[in-house]
Amino acid sequence: MIERAKALQTQLEQIKNKLHGMPELSFLEHKTTEFLKREISRMGLEIIDIGMETGVVALLRGARPGKTVALRTDIDAIERPGENGSAAPQDRGAIHGCGHDFHMTCLLGAAALLTERKHELFGNVAFLFQPAEEITRGAQAMIDHGLFEKLPPVDSLFGLHNRPEIQAGKVGVKPGALMAGKSNFEIVLHGVAGHGGMPHKCVDVIVAAAAIINAVQTVVSRNTDPLEPIVCAICSIHAGTPKNLITDTLTMTGSLRSLSTATHQMAQRRLDEIVRQTAAAYGCTAELTMIPEVPVLENGEEMTALARRAAAKALGEENIVVPEPCLASEDFAVFGQRVPAFFYWLGSGVPGKENAPWHSGRFATDDRALHLGALLLAESALVALEKK
Repeated sequence: MIERAKALQTQLEQIKNKLHGMPELSFLEHKTTEFLKREISRMGLEIIDIGMETGVVALLRGARPGKTVALRTDIDAIERPGENGSAAPQDRGAIHGCGHDFHMTCLLGAAALLTERKHELFGNVAFLFQPAEEITRGAQAMIDHGLFEKLPPVDSLFGLHNRPEIQAGKVGVKPGALMAGKSNFEIVLHGVAGHGGMPHKCVDVIVAAAAIINAVQTVVSRNTDPLEPIVCAICSIHAGTPKNLITDTLTMTGSLRSLSTATHQMAQRRLDEIVRQTAAAYGCTAELTMIPEVPVLENGEEMTALARRAAAKALGEENIVVPEPCLASEDFAVFGQRVPAFFYWLGSGVPGKENAPWHSGRFATDDRALHLGALLLAESALVALEKK
């Protein structure tokens, strides 16, 4: 199958270039969805309608009965930043700055490779083209729309993400925690408004917020084991307009990320205590709302063993690396709570070059690795479907 994957490389590059030219934001991936449906229909795959406006689910039924393995990709793009790094309302375009165009192409390539071997398959392969990964909502939306009820029972699931820090030709296979669990939060402070020249008659929420921003850093520096990765970040602050007015309301937003559920729970408790008690010390009241997003993305031992076998077949044992985890998050983890799952990092960095990270304006993938991604996913399905 290696030679067949290599033969697909030119075609895969063409597909990737087309997808790269039609970036669409989360849950708005209409053109992308139609393109994917056309490509899937050409292969003769069965499209499973789960009632979502964007995203595609397709099924390849093998010639003989057996298990069902699913392969997943994300399909959305990121918001194009303005010149100052912000996403201004007048500049709400999209750009494939995280490589989801690369991922879609790999999955289409895997579908092509597996379709050619349909007569050999003991079981089925489902192809999940998931919307809205960038806002970590798409996986749950597919589940809520009955994904697992409308497919044959899914026994295992594989997915991949490009990794610029790993050079093309290599693949990251890591057991355990790979990407962070994430909760967002919102803090609303209430004080007393008044004239900027009469601060003694006001309760200034901006001063209280400054103290909270500094105090929150101790969740990481003083409440967490230094060897345990965690991020507790205030990411936005909104308050006030006129220059001579002390405002009475302030809103902050942020995120909490960690690789341990226990650490995450501890950090949430401390965040609540710090926000309420610091606000009170400055005469304010505070409301903290935690917004759970995704759990930790963890690769179990049995799935890691299958993934390592598939990776060795596709890229060679010598090209398997064990990467360090990172505190970015992935809603593939939501699927992993329903079925045994494994997530690869496929090398997409150009060897000998400093490769820009995900979401950078300079982000790019080494597309010479496209056929390797297709082969990796196809081999994962074949290994998982092997008759014991």
